[in-house]
Amino acid sequence: MNTKSTNSNFNLSQSFSWLPPLNENATDLGTLLRKKYTTAQMSDDTNKLRKGDIYILNSGCNYGPKALLALAKTKNPIAIVADTADKKIVEEWCYENEKNHTSSWHKTYFINSLRTLAGFLASSFYSNPSKKIKISAVTGTNGKTTVVNAAAKAFATCEGSCASIGTLGLIIYKKTFNGIEEKKVLEFGLTTPSAVFLQRCINHLFTQDINRLIIEASSIGLVQGRLLGCKIRHAILTNISHDHLDFHGSLEELEASKALLFQAPNLETMIFVKSNETSFSTYKNIKKKIDNLNNIFFVSATNENIESDINLKTNHISISETNISFIYKSKLIESFSIPTIGNHNMENAAAVAGLMVTEGKHLSEVITSLKSFATPEGRMNFLVDINSPLVCIDYAHTPDAFKQTLSTLKLLSNKKKGKLLCVFGCGGDKDKIKRSVMGEIAAEFCDWGCITSDNPRSENIKNINRQILLGIKKNLRSKWLLLESRRKGIRETILKANEDDVILIAGKGHENYQIINTRKIFFNDAIEVKSAFQERNKVLGNVKR
Repeated sequence: MNTKSTNSNFNLSQSFSWLPPLNENATDLGTLLRKKYTTAQMSDDTNKLRKGDIYILNSGCNYGPKALLALAKTKNPIAIVADTADKKIVEEWCYENEKNHTSSWHKTYFINSLRTLAGFLASSFYSNPSKKIKISAVTGTNGKTTVVNAAAKAFATCEGSCASIGTLGLIIYKKTFNGIEEKKVLEFGLTTPSAVFLQRCINHLFTQDINRLIIEASSIGLVQGRLLGCKIRHAILTNISHDHLDFHGSLEELEASKALLFQAPNLETMIFVKSNETSFSTYKNIKKKIDNLNNIFFVSATNENIESDINLKTNHISISETNISFIYKSKLIESFSIPTIGNHNMENAAAVAGLMVTEGKHLSEVITSLKSFATPEGRMNFLVDINSPLVCIDYAHTPDAFKQTLSTLKLLSNKKKGKLLCVFGCGGDKDKIKRSVMGEIAAEFCDWGCITSDNPRSENIKNINRQILLGIKKNLRSKWLLLESRRKGIRETILKANEDDVILIAGKGHENYQIINTRKIFFNDAIEVKSAFQERNKVLGNVKR
């Protein structure tokens, strides 16, 4: 059972501090625990808790202290740390277990504001690992995963190794004779892991002689203090658009939450991606909250005239084939191709280049890394088969990402002289506002497609799909299939499409599951696409060679 919980209070960013009161108390306790329990690990998740670990009890709105204590007890932790606010409940629970000779705690510790100070506690416990590793953090609505993993791969090419932490989990990249080896160490289930587990991961990387780390910093992770206790050297903003407004309440509060990253103490560089998709008012709002404006580095991927404050730019020569020019300080350095498509990926590549330049990498190293720039798992991944439409699997689940991906694929379908189709849905129990917006965007770019399930959770799939359909003009709704089964949606669309068509399967990307009610069911878009290809071949009588 994970201890994370969703905080629905808005304006959380206003009460946030990188150095909250009493952080020294947490630091002192962490040092004490390290000296006393030299071989222990620290965990705030009962699923990851092991015998002999120290359990950090962060009760939330989903699970109370007693429920978490009962689960933790079965793992035999060596000690427990709880919030002072839960002291009476914890002590009574421990007393009852001691009385019945069933207690497994060796020692219980209490501290005020544990949820806020957990990062300082864990950082001190692990001897401040973020001070020993160069850490860069990336925030933004879209592009975080691509930038983080592409940057980690680029630095591994230059320096021999680098790690990434984010949506795809903890990944270590190492340079070998055969290229870059990618090792996925573990998955979190969150874009930014908890403050305790993040420090544990950073310490693990230090023990593996990894000297550089790139982290995804989600807006929710920032306001919940998951990066507290980290020394961050570089902060990158990709863009800001509609996302998690059910949590933040407004776009203004979302901007304020993202801005927290750029208020981190002792930042060496702030990198902003300027584009038409991110309004300049966004940067203006964020810059108001930043004390030091002297270390801002702007990158861009627009074909418009270079602005005076743009330090680095990637400039399209041909969008469909992704030929670009690399421009640094208004000077053309080189023109070349990269193995991906889309203006948003040009921006992602520019962000990676900006980070490398600010870290002192030679322009030749930057260009070499850009030439091999590729999107990670579940981002603009293409699947092809004999006599079948071209299928693209992409994680795009926000309106802006959806629009960016569809606009790119529209250019591709026009070049192939085919139609653009889409299979997509929206998640349940969150962000209902965006559903009709997603429908409107789909209808704007696609000739037809299928509205189906994403992660419906406890919501009725038919209701979600009807809300999506409301964004599509009435005269166009008949072009869209409404199917509750994502498997059937993928199958029907691929079987009915023409060979020259392009199909986007959106919203799941790298995920290999669907959440239906409370069950997490295995589901993989790529596997379903390949299965549909096989069925199409049988129907058409094709024999693969």
